[in-house]
Amino acid sequence: MSRKPRVHFAGALYHVMCRGNQGQPIFKDDRDRQHYVDLLRESQQRFGYRLYAYVLMGNHVHLLVEVDQAPLSKVMQNILFRYTRYWNRRYRKIGHLFQGRYQAILCEKESYLLELIRYLHLNPVRAKMVKDPSRYFWSSHRAYLAGKGGGWIAVEKTLPQWGSNRARAVATYQRFVLEGLGEGHRADLYEVLDQRYLGDEVFVERVERRTSEPETVQIVKIGWAEVREAVCKRFNVSAATVLHGFTSGSWERACTDQEGNGLGRPGGGRVQQSGNG
Repeated sequence: MSRKPRVHFAGALYHVMCRGNQGQPIFKDDRDRQHYVDLLRESQQRFGYRLYAYVLMGNHVHLLVEVDQAPLSKVMQNILFRYTRYWNRRYRKIGHLFQGRYQAILCEKESYLLELIRYLHLNPVRAKMVKDPSRYFWSSHRAYLAGKGGGWIAVEKTLPQWGSNRARAVATYQRFVLEGLGEGHRADLYEVLDQRYLGDEVFVERVERRTSEPETVQIVKIGWAEVREAVCKRFNVSAATVLHGFTSGSWERACTDQEGNGLGRPGGGRVQQSGNG
């Protein structure tokens, strides 16, 4: 069965799963886990999405993400490319680390947000890694217990759904999570419509109607100075490089940075170095 195209609109909530290639581990130690968390934090601050929850497991990762203007594909390419590059350099590997393309389920926020947060945070318990989710360091659960997300986990945006007072909301959240300890695997959270939606038919119709509407494109005139400044910033090069041409080294660095930004290799192929002018 062919893959469905990604659906994107600002405010879309996704349950994202990334698995190691052929089930292999994607973390060997806490240094690897911390590096992934650092990349996740940098990504959130760069692309401006809401990260409601995350959990790092042995051979896979779960994320609960509400995108803004940047599409999920750009966000995930940035994270996965940079982590794979780190992994291959550290362990002297080549090739793919992750299994194909990540899985992303577009979720009905009103019905599933809180359930998904709980489900993600209980993953280490279901996997028998810990008995109490608060004992697992590599998830966002402890941020919810602290009542603050450090500026990158959307704890403060979510806690009011458990109570207007922070202390009371945290206590209610903790009870809510612990009530789910005996649930086991929630197959209903994976029962998707049309290969990609978690929600009822009304939700699916609303999403498809919204995404089928043509976008309004605003054309903005910009000058050469603005173009030059943008190129310098994007490729981390000087104005002189833009005016007189890339050296082979600066071009390769630019390509690497561009790929890591989720934009692909500039030009899509071989680019000749320019001379003067």
